[in-house]
Amino acid sequence: MDIDYLNSDLEDAARRLETDSNYRVLRAVPKPFSMMPGNGTPPAGRCLCIIDLETSGLDPERNAIIELALMMVFVDDEGAVVGHFGPHSWKEDPGIPLEPEITMLTGLANQHLTGHAIPDAFVAGMLDRADILVAHNCAFEISWLERRYPSIAGKPWACSMRDIPWLSLGLDGRAQTALLMQHGWFSPAHRAAADVWSLFWMLRESRTAWLKGRPQTHLQRLLEATESVTVMLQAERAPFSKKDLLRSRGYRWNPDGPFWQIELLPQKVEHEQAWGYRNGLPAMSTRTITAGERHR
Repeated sequence: MDIDYLNSDLEDAARRLETDSNYRVLRAVPKPFSMMPGNGTPPAGRCLCIIDLETSGLDPERNAIIELALMMVFVDDEGAVVGHFGPHSWKEDPGIPLEPEITMLTGLANQHLTGHAIPDAFVAGMLDRADILVAHNCAFEISWLERRYPSIAGKPWACSMRDIPWLSLGLDGRAQTALLMQHGWFSPAHRAAADVWSLFWMLRESRTAWLKGRPQTHLQRLLEATESVTVMLQAERAPFSKKDLLRSRGYRWNPDGPFWQIELLPQKVEHEQAWGYRNGLPAMSTRTITAGERHR
């Protein structure tokens, strides 16, 4: 545990509290710092870009990005971090007043954004440089960033919310704040840069999965997920009367289909197709999914 930045006297008290099961101690995530080897030249290996953004609403067609943060992380063949820098963050004036709810949620008010703009050429260069783009609930980031930066269309994404088996690691819930606290940390700020840094800090943590004896960092699990191929099972002609059955099974509605679908590991597809047959569903079609297609 990296705690050198904490007050030693208070840390002694925290350690004493941790010996009592009636207490749980949370430590503040340290302030961001960069770590680049040698003369700062990016090391060999894969480059990840961790991303978070704040927006003026939920609709990419009608609303705007008001804050964006990026952090570059370099990993070796084993998924160990060998360098990182950032996060860099920028604000942008949406040109219209923010709704009060957005200010309460993001901590950003109109006066914080006036006259600010995101440097698109610089951001596009960082996104293009990365081999993998990472976010917590990255389907949200994808819907905004691919619209603004078309050059990243088809680039692999990794979702720390969906691609890590949190439950099998003994962790309940998938919200970033809750997961961070279950690792013994909290972030004193809720802004794009703070969220990027705290996500990176959490991904460095190591856990052993249930029934598996090999400890891994969450980042290593996330990288393994980007290398895997899954199968999307599509209930294209399922009758309307089966919607509750499909929803309770974990299927999600795809309005572009339109049909119900579920993403599975290849070895589970045959079993799922048999379940569909037993429950009176028409034969379901399949398509393979890679990290360049997942979460879209």
